[in-house]
Amino acid sequence: MTLSNLKCLVTGASSGIGKATCEVLSGYGATVVGSGRNKDSLAALKAKGSIHDFVIADISQDGECARLTEEASKILGGLTTVVNAAGVLRGGAVGDVDLDNYQYNMRVNSQAPFEIMTHAVPYLKEQKDNNPSIVTVSSVNGKQSFAACASYCMSKAAVDQLTRCASVDLAKYGIRVNAVNPGVVKTNLHKAAGMDETQYEGFLKRSIEVTHPLASSLGRVGQPEEVAELISFLVSDKAKFLTGECIAIDGARQNLGAR
Repeated sequence: MTLSNLKCLVTGASSGIGKATCEVLSGYGATVVGSGRNKDSLAALKAKGSIHDFVIADISQDGECARLTEEASKILGGLTTVVNAAGVLRGGAVGDVDLDNYQYNMRVNSQAPFEIMTHAVPYLKEQKDNNPSIVTVSSVNGKQSFAACASYCMSKAAVDQLTRCASVDLAKYGIRVNAVNPGVVKTNLHKAAGMDETQYEGFLKRSIEVTHPLASSLGRVGQPEEVAELISFLVSDKAKFLTGECIAIDGARQNLGAR
């Protein structure tokens, strides 16, 4: 598979799925601009050739999504592909958390992809012959209920509905819109939400234990590179008839119901 015709913006490129996506896309020949808040991490990606350049941006702040999209397009000389991989997780049960918890999850996980998508559309329209597309990283949490993370689940469900609606609105321009819904993937997301190393290792262990005994899952957690490979397929010419889909990549976790 070659992606040498693609000019890609990837958010959340400092770590996790976003970082892996930059590495995999560039490995297939795409030209990638990565975005995030960690300058050192982005500079390291550039130094090893995994991104063409980077834009420091905090997409939780007003005006940053517009600035990011414009700067990335200028650096790339156009824009064929957007991957919204930035995300946060602030947990808490209904009744125990305040409105700030809800607003932050929604701001980063669903509003920012909506804003970036909106600002990217004019550039993507110009690339109708180059298979323009948008992929947003959602979550298995957008498809089923989990305890103690209501606003996070809501933010990812919003991403899924945005994906479906945008695919209808943008089809006439030849712009495809899809999402991926990872299950438990080994990244820094949960640590950033407050888990220490011991708690995180326990979480990974429990994630396997609650699914594997029923032989309905693969009995392991996912790796960022596996999600990145799916994203790379979705933006490629091999997926030119695929749009409006929210694709689970969770080792069959969601088939077991709420956990």
